[in-house]
Amino acid sequence: MKSIICVVLVAGLVGVNALTEEQLKKADGFATTCLAKSNGVTKDSVGKLRGGDFANVDQDLKCFTKCFLEQAGFMSADGQLVQGYAVERLSQDREKGKVESLVQKCSVQKDDPCETAFRAFECYYNGKAALL
Repeated sequence: MKSIICVVLVAGLVGVNALTEEQLKKADGFATTCLAKSNGVTKDSVGKLRGGDFANVDQDLKCFTKCFLEQAGFMSADGQLVQGYAVERLSQDREKGKVESLVQKCSVQKDDPCETAFRAFECYYNGKAALL
C-alpha cells in the first residue's frame, strides 16, 4: 500500500515518465516516513488527491503533502518552497522556461506550511498540462 501511495503522489507532482527506479524507492521511503507521522491519511485520500479531487482535503492530508514535499526536497524544514530545486527536478524532461513559470506561479507562501504545500501541489497538478 505504501508503494502505491508514494507512486501516486510523486507521479502527480513530477509525472510518471520522469521517475527512475531509484526515485521510486526514495519516494517510498518518504511516504513511509510521512504516513507514520500522519493521522487519518489513507490510500483513498491520497488517491483522490492524485486524481485532482481537492474538494475535501483535510489538515492531515495537507500536512502529509508538506511532509512528502519536505522529504523530496521541494520544501525546506521551515516550510519554505525550494523553487530552484523544483525547477531542476521538474525540468528534467520538460522545457525549462515553462517549468520556471509554473514554479514561480505555484510558489505562494501561506501562513500555514501545510497549506503552502497543499496549494503548491494543487497548482503543480493543475498546471502540469501546460508543460507538455
